[in-house]
Amino acid sequence: MKVLVISTMFPNQAQPVHAVFVRNRISRVAKGCDVRVLSPIPWFPFGGLIGKYSHRKSIPKRDTMDGLSVEYPRFLSIPAILKPLDGIFLFFSLWFAARRIRKEFDFDLIDAHLAFPDGFAASLLGKLLGKPFVVTLRGHDVNDLPKYPIRVRQVKYALENPGPQTDTKLVIGVANALREAAVDLGCEESKTVTISNGVDVDLFEVRSREECRERLGLPVDRKIVLSVGHLVERKGFHIIVDALGEMRNRGEEVPYLVIVGAPGEEGDYSETIRERVAALGLENDVHMAGAQLNHTLCDWYSSADVFCLASSKEGWANVLLESLASGTPVVGTNVWGTPEVICSDDYGVLVDRTKGSIADGLSKALTTDWDREAISEYARSQTWEAVADKCIENFEQALGAESRSHSKATVA
Repeated sequence: MKVLVISTMFPNQAQPVHAVFVRNRISRVAKGCDVRVLSPIPWFPFGGLIGKYSHRKSIPKRDTMDGLSVEYPRFLSIPAILKPLDGIFLFFSLWFAARRIRKEFDFDLIDAHLAFPDGFAASLLGKLLGKPFVVTLRGHDVNDLPKYPIRVRQVKYALENPGPQTDTKLVIGVANALREAAVDLGCEESKTVTISNGVDVDLFEVRSREECRERLGLPVDRKIVLSVGHLVERKGFHIIVDALGEMRNRGEEVPYLVIVGAPGEEGDYSETIRERVAALGLENDVHMAGAQLNHTLCDWYSSADVFCLASSKEGWANVLLESLASGTPVVGTNVWGTPEVICSDDYGVLVDRTKGSIADGLSKALTTDWDREAISEYARSQTWEAVADKCIENFEQALGAESRSHSKATVA
């Protein structure tokens, strides 16, 4: 089976930790079938002169990553004003790239990640080339885009994709909440399946808390709360800072908060976070550690007493599973896929996205005697290899359905 992967979310030389979870799944799938990756890069005139987009010009057109052949074609994408047309512009870029690739790699199936713009563009591509396609929902595409009237129409088209040759063969939700959202948007339930993200068990394991703190230069005599992600509003770092202030006002011991992450294309909320820290007088209680390479994260998770994720929306947040695999319990906001990860009180505490509720959750988590080994065993059972096996099985079923559909058409 030959699979053409289409994903605007994929690591590159300028963004080595960007969407590592997509690379992890694809690299394991590639062990069971032939894979080529198209990771289109947004482009617009003079975009390289704008700070948060300047890194794009250093991304090569072709590269090899984890043994995968990856191409990074450009597609026109004008922020804000013409953003709803990303799906159309992406399709044209994919059309030229896919026609060329087919000469040496006549793929059987298209594997698109995100319903928009990837899924919409892939559905058009599949229609023209007569190829079935699978689309994976990761969160933003169905928990945020439905409020945009033009984009939600394209999302629905990707999920429904009417017509005998272009019928969507499979919609994968990385969380059951996303699969249900797809059904609400018009997708046939029989075409949906939930396949969560996995965890790299070679990287994430229980390690000595004291040794990790010494390696990272973190205090060994304080309770530590860790939070990891892009420094954007929806990740809620500022609310965690406010929760620390709330704990101090209650007369509780204030934990040491470590924030790992850097600004992303979605925005830069770092200054607001620092302002909140200063306003609350928590300069000695908050450490912003910047971005860290994925292979170093286990030390950060293992150094913490508790991991906290205060997002307003998530699909299946890999940081949760990585923290749990490292034996560190989680305080997480009760949104979308998060309660599917924190599915037991043995693994963490679910809270509302308010400073009071997060303060309550941190207080409870920091005074609970957690079984780190049991927490790690639960998370490490969800390997990327198992995820890949499920994906390949469903890809084969999709191709089987396509073959049966063509056979019926031939008989008729």
